[in-house]
Amino acid sequence: MSKNVVSVPKKHKEILLTIGAYAQKLGTRAWLVGGAVRDFYLKKETLDIDLTFEGNVEPLANLCLRHWGGTKRKFTQFGTYRVELDNGLKLDLVRARKEEYPQPAALPVVAPSVIKDDLFRRDFTVNAWAISIWPQDFAASFDPFHAQADIDAGLVRILHEKSFLDDPTRLFRALRFAGRFGWKLAPDTESLFKTAVKEQYPLLLTRERVSREFVKILEEKNPEPVFKLLEKYGLLDFVYPGLKWADCLRQAPTMAVRLGVLVCLMGKNGDVFLKSLRLPKELAQELHIAWTVAENQYSPLTALTELQKTVLRLVYPALPALALEPCFVRGSNLKACGFCGSKISAALEYCAQLQWQGKVANAQDALARVEHLPKK
Repeated sequence: MSKNVVSVPKKHKEILLTIGAYAQKLGTRAWLVGGAVRDFYLKKETLDIDLTFEGNVEPLANLCLRHWGGTKRKFTQFGTYRVELDNGLKLDLVRARKEEYPQPAALPVVAPSVIKDDLFRRDFTVNAWAISIWPQDFAASFDPFHAQADIDAGLVRILHEKSFLDDPTRLFRALRFAGRFGWKLAPDTESLFKTAVKEQYPLLLTRERVSREFVKILEEKNPEPVFKLLEKYGLLDFVYPGLKWADCLRQAPTMAVRLGVLVCLMGKNGDVFLKSLRLPKELAQELHIAWTVAENQYSPLTALTELQKTVLRLVYPALPALALEPCFVRGSNLKACGFCGSKISAALEYCAQLQWQGKVANAQDALARVEHLPKK
């Protein structure tokens, strides 16, 4: 280990020292690892803290709940505990492990190990950095793969030449980090990256894993640089053919809005694209309604959510003020005017189209415009 080069924010220091002191009492080496070390070094805020221990994790997870309150969840396969403290801090407590991939893109087979092996299993050198949280050497750096040097140089570098084959999601993550921090792929990594794309490694992934990586990109504070890198290196087509960045996405405030805009901009392919992402049912249904309105270009028959309205306003910025309000006319209004059967549906759709175009201001206007249509 080397001197302390990472400054731990004061608001996290007491918690980490308390956990580290208990781990030291148990004789368990304890480390802050990965993205938190990187972000603290860069003086960036983070509420996601990854801790690695060379021993049993459960007593330390229980300690967190006793001291600060919250909830814990166990992931049996990897011996991991996720603890969400009442103060909003999220802790992942993991036993140090080594990994082997039985075949490309498969989930790894894991076994307990030491910190160096645990760092080597990570995606990039910039995330393969640890600092001690034992009180006796708190914040002492353990950097066997030169994370600090690559961060200083602004380089994303994989740890071994089979990294992208073992886990092709690293292709998406490499560009997400590069876009977020304004970094570049290290020359050797860039060469292996291009080979991986040429040989279509992303096709080894399940659709769910690709979707998760794409959603994480849309969750970035500014996803535009990442999108540009996805286009540059040919990864967007693995998300969906024809997918492109659109300038209106700069005004989209959330991942869900950004996704909705992309779905609507895909036109007739938007529905297939949306279904391919395997999103949670409620979100998928909400975005599907927005896509339907956009594709048909008529005012909705029922009230839209704020998410749907935001998506549609970004896709169609020149829409009339009342275009996204529920259609002025109801089927009962048309029935009272003498419309029957399928003629009611046809007249209702026509009214909704007129409202979308701003050609009617209320139900009376709309009903006057459909008087000439066949009623039976």
